[in-house]
Amino acid sequence: NEYKSYLSMAERKKFNFSVTSKKFLTFNSRDIKTDLLRWDLYNRISLSTFTYNEYFKDYQAKDFVTDFFTNPEVQANLKVYSSNSQQLVSWGSHQIKECQVETIPCSITSMDFFDRLKTEGLVRDSGAIYKCIDEDIEGFLVSDELHRMLLTDESDHWDLYNEEERSQLLFQLLKHLVLGGPICQYDDNIDRYLEVTKSLYKELITVQKNSDTKAIEIVSSVLRVSAWDDEICWYPGDDHVQTFCYLIINPVNRVVTVFSHDFGKGIW
Repeated sequence: NEYKSYLSMAERKKFNFSVTSKKFLTFNSRDIKTDLLRWDLYNRISLSTFTYNEYFKDYQAKDFVTDFFTNPEVQANLKVYSSNSQQLVSWGSHQIKECQVETIPCSITSMDFFDRLKTEGLVRDSGAIYKCIDEDIEGFLVSDELHRMLLTDESDHWDLYNEEERSQLLFQLLKHLVLGGPICQYDDNIDRYLEVTKSLYKELITVQKNSDTKAIEIVSSVLRVSAWDDEICWYPGDDHVQTFCYLIINPVNRVVTVFSHDFGKGIW
């Protein structure tokens, strides 16, 4: 079996990666920077892009991610949050023995997806979020119904979205922005959460028009990933709902975008 495994690795073409200098407009926006600072996300989120050499197919996800995290240029250019300096620093060289990969659905093309949030007891037509009695849920001090809906199936509004919808990248982005960092200042109105979610989503994904139906379709593949050495998660960090790393793969231009955040202490 070990010999067969060696042969399969030797026969397949390895993915190589080169860092790009792409700047993200979302993070250069003064208004959005103010939002992210308020939510304690600005200095913790890492966004970077790399080109890759071989055509990517979805069944190659594990190989792609393994090649990505073991690539010297990737390791030299990925950023992690340092709790000491309270800023993003270079990840550096690491021995990676295992990569975990989860495919994230990404098919929503309209913000109408969130219209159902404006329902009695959750979000008012004005965008104001209904309050609730303070409660600790998964380490978050929850004082409004939007947080309850995102964090616990005991919420009266949990069933507004089914399991597949909740796993969609668009839903996950909203959830990450609402939950924020360790010293997040929560908004009382949902509007800025939705506006920043939309802006970030548009920058992360790649769309094209279907030549037959003329409908706009998302061509990006999205993976939620982590890199391990035995029992240590080197990237993105300790297990937490707000510690994540997504690889958003653009198969048309062969570019992969890394979107990550570390909620807890850095590895340094």
